[in-house]
Amino acid sequence: MFRLLMLPSNLVCDRLGISDEHERGMVRMLVNTLIWITVLITVLTLVWTL
Repeated sequence: MFRLLMLPSNLVCDRLGISDEHERGMVRMLVNTLIWITVLITVLTLVWTL
């Protein structure tokens, strides 16, 4: 489950060529935050309009 949640951010880190674990952590946090905020706003918008 954890690997599935981290897959998009790990792909971004690999694509950017980031190898330092601390930098990867920061990028993973940014990408995961953006993904979850997008999901949350989408769900709230759907609930609000129904």
